[in-house]
Amino acid sequence: MRYPGLGIIGCEKLAGMYGVNEGIIDGKGTGVRHLFYDGFDLDLVHSAVTLIKDGDRIYYGNRVERKTGHPIHVKPVDSKTEEGFCFTDRFEMDGLTKTDRGFGFGESSLGFQCEIEDQQNKSREIEVYAYVLLRPQAQMKVEKKESRVLASGAHSAIEVRAEDCDLITIVEEGPTGFIYRLTSALLYDEGHDATIEPQDDSLTGILVGKRLCLEAQGSVTFEWSMQFERTKEALETKKSQAIHLKNKAQTYWDAFIQQGNSLKDSQHRVQERVNRIAIKSAMNGGFVPADLTGHYYSDGMPSYYARDSMMVARAFLLAGHLLEAKEILNYLINRKRKLSGEFYQRYNGMGNPSEGANNNVFHQLDSIGYFVHNLWVYKTMTGMQLMAEQELKSLMTALLTSEKKNGMVGPEGGVNEGVFGPAFITSSNMFIYGGVNAALEMIEDPDFCKQLEDLNAEIIRGVESTYLEGEGYQYGYVSYHDELVRKYDTPQYFGLLYGFEDTENMRKTHQHLIHHAAFYEDGIGYSEQEYHHGPWIFNTGACAQYAHLVGDENTYIRKLEWISDHGNDYGLMPEAISGDDENQCYINPLIWACAEFVSTCHIKNT
Repeated sequence: MRYPGLGIIGCEKLAGMYGVNEGIIDGKGTGVRHLFYDGFDLDLVHSAVTLIKDGDRIYYGNRVERKTGHPIHVKPVDSKTEEGFCFTDRFEMDGLTKTDRGFGFGESSLGFQCEIEDQQNKSREIEVYAYVLLRPQAQMKVEKKESRVLASGAHSAIEVRAEDCDLITIVEEGPTGFIYRLTSALLYDEGHDATIEPQDDSLTGILVGKRLCLEAQGSVTFEWSMQFERTKEALETKKSQAIHLKNKAQTYWDAFIQQGNSLKDSQHRVQERVNRIAIKSAMNGGFVPADLTGHYYSDGMPSYYARDSMMVARAFLLAGHLLEAKEILNYLINRKRKLSGEFYQRYNGMGNPSEGANNNVFHQLDSIGYFVHNLWVYKTMTGMQLMAEQELKSLMTALLTSEKKNGMVGPEGGVNEGVFGPAFITSSNMFIYGGVNAALEMIEDPDFCKQLEDLNAEIIRGVESTYLEGEGYQYGYVSYHDELVRKYDTPQYFGLLYGFEDTENMRKTHQHLIHHAAFYEDGIGYSEQEYHHGPWIFNTGACAQYAHLVGDENTYIRKLEWISDHGNDYGLMPEAISGDDENQCYINPLIWACAEFVSTCHIKNT
């Protein structure tokens, strides 16, 4: 099962989405469809892809446009990720074949390559361009230069470059969403000014290209680049060239992979590399966006969830990328916390609290469990404790002083974000228990440690009170009545992964869930709730990892294979699959899902 190829494109200081097929909320964009530089406070790019003009037709992304008639959308005949970093799509259109490639590399560079082949046995002159649309909020002055265009504003500067190009057009598009003037300029040979000043509500269109002779049955290749810096002056000092870009990217990403652990499982090595590069590409300065498609945005920017970021940190720890794990942990350490000492549920692209963007889950105390467990794992691997003991005690005090019910901490929304209202959730308390155990390894104050030990004794009593013979651990207790919520909750699989006990009751729960929480044989559902009804990638990954840790290798292999088979055409992971139609997925791709595939692959290395 494969879903439309959408990729996470980026490098050290860039992070965005890439795709030349439909399947993203911002459907009018193509190629690079969201792009953030040196932070997540400003989305700069609406589209960036190669465009071809062949007679009275133009081809870009999955579109064919003519002077008259509707645009035609074409599906790629092949989509894949080459070498783990290069998103590649081949289209067959009106007697020519084009192969688009896009990738990020280095500190702040994007590379594009397009191969065009004649299938008409007809020699002709074509025009090939870098096609870029800058978002109005970028507020950039755009200027023509020799073989390139420079865009600069208060936030950043961008160079669009292609070697030996003499066909350069820049236009002011209509108000946001009305996009036609740039392609009309090509179809009708319209000239435009050499400089455009920033406008509040209009995109800026850029074309940088040249004429090429496409021989009968022959082929040509066009390369171009985008380079990002803080200022125009910084760009001018760089001597960049838009040639041999894929080789440079290959060197960059090979070096990154070699810094981590090699994967023993050769069967999934190629796809694991794709997802490992994707989570690195998504991260910027320790900020891990929950999503880059636009679905989980907050205040118009990508949202940062403490929980999701810790899942990505764990993937980096398992894969041996300690620098990236440290950056993520430090980013969360430096975030503002509530008066109680706990983390906020989510933060916006500037790192400021931004609660209730999609819903309000009261508290998300389980994120403390993930965080402290990862903090301890990092310390065991490096000998370095990243959070001072006093700060760690302040964080744990949020758990000690929280409301309790049947021994469990809450009320909160947990991984499920409050699907049954504020609750004292079994899975959340498993993670909290693991975090408390980890804190006991890092705090020296004996009186405080005694409080933590007592807390965990109560938590495990509460967790065990939710077990029903033949049905396993149940969801937990809500705040508004005293009955047990008799619903399964597969995030419980993360319990053992984050330091909970290997209980006999969880082993029985596992046997129940693999039969009663299953979709499409080996996909694992969430918590008997309707949001994204169907199997979820990270729940299935957690099930696989749990199975491996308790010696159920058959389940581990089956679940890993199922996840691998339900990636998108680039090999990246959506959040979930529709329980009503296996051909449909939700949020494609999702950062946490990509990370959980990496963790699932590397769990056997531990």
